Amino acid sequence: MKTSKVSAFQLVFSTVLSLTILSGGTSLWLASQPKLSEYQVRVLEKSTATWQTGVGAIFGLLGSKATDLLEAEEEEEQENTSS
Repeated sequence: MKTSKVSAFQLVFSTVLSLTILSGGTSLWLASQPKLSEYQVRVLEKSTATWQTGVGAIFGLLGSKATDLLEAEEEEEQENTSS
């Protein structure tokens, strides 16, 4: 039976991915402008920092998910061999 319930991982991952793409796009757009005001420079710095943090978080989330999947696979193999 398939449930339509969204897992916590999917919710967190999609939120982090969305914010990362948004801040990366903002950084690219501001970086392409010929002249920036003082406030735009601040937004560029903050969006770049947010993008960098988001990329790190994405890799961390994927790494933890991969570890969980590998551990579950090992447990399943152990159960199959002990049966």
